[in-house]
Amino acid sequence: MRKRIVMLVLVGLLAGGLVFMDSAHQTAQAQGKKVSWIGQSALPSGMPPSVGLQDLCDRVKKVSGGRFIMTAKPAGSVCPATKEWQAINRGVLDFGATGGSYMVPEVPFGSILSQRVGAKLSPLGHMMWFAVEGREIVNKWYKKMGYKFMNLGGLHGLPEGWIHLDKQLKGPEDLKGLKMRASGDGGIVLSRMGVGTVFMPLGEVFENFKRGIIDAYECSCPSFDYTMKLFEVGKYYYLSPTRAPWEMYELQVSRPKWEALPDDLKAIFLNCLRATEVEYHAKLVKSNAEAVEGFKAKGVKVENLPSSIDDAFVPLANKYLQEVAAKSEAMKEVLTSQLKFEEMWKNLYGLPSPGK
Repeated sequence: MRKRIVMLVLVGLLAGGLVFMDSAHQTAQAQGKKVSWIGQSALPSGMPPSVGLQDLCDRVKKVSGGRFIMTAKPAGSVCPATKEWQAINRGVLDFGATGGSYMVPEVPFGSILSQRVGAKLSPLGHMMWFAVEGREIVNKWYKKMGYKFMNLGGLHGLPEGWIHLDKQLKGPEDLKGLKMRASGDGGIVLSRMGVGTVFMPLGEVFENFKRGIIDAYECSCPSFDYTMKLFEVGKYYYLSPTRAPWEMYELQVSRPKWEALPDDLKAIFLNCLRATEVEYHAKLVKSNAEAVEGFKAKGVKVENLPSSIDDAFVPLANKYLQEVAAKSEAMKEVLTSQLKFEEMWKNLYGLPSPGK
């Protein structure tokens, strides 16, 4: 009887060991399996978001020892530029630097993720809002709206220049009648100030200004604008963060692909992404300062936007966003969260004073 019991115990131990060994073998196989993802930037090669996305890919490959290969393509390579979020949703892409205002009107809060018109929160403040609570709210709504992508972070940029043009601005009345290339929510608010706004791809701005089709335009941050040689079109360049206080490109990934990743690759991805975010922001701070001096060296008059224009613009911007929020529960929740965080940031650290 005792021998039989001993035999049963030994058989049990052997079976348990085999199960454990098989489980360990499967885990090792999963950890050793190579993963390949295809992604796309919303902008061409050489532009900041594309450079940032490639930096992330390089980091992930190196830290994972080649187990996780992310291939980032420039705009238009796999799907039409700015439609990366739709391609991720369909399973055509696995990740992308995209989203934000490109998703409007399907995703009403998209514009205030990428650049909330009229905001006084700094780019760093926005980055902290997104990390503390914004990303969680956004992903909740993406899932609720039936999308198969999720947000894991973003490439957080700096305020855009407010306006390029050939005449000096002294107050809001000088904006009336301008034919200005403007996009998104900022363009809508400008139209309420009497500006004749029109949208066109950035690649068409240079020639259309030269030909007089437009007599003013906005583009991006000073570094971006200088790279595009926009110092050749527009004698005046006015700076203020109120029209586009930050410029964030979401890092979106396929939710099914993310959920299928082994835990160690998820950890590698997230740590590499956080490093990329900081590096991206720091590089833009440095290159923006250099670009402003570059514009001045080319003879462009770089000035702060008159405070009277900011004082007229910001209330109109806030009114417009409240109108949008009244029509969308998702927009209302995201906007309310941002405004509460902005008030907290103001009480703790203060807010920028545009035009001062």
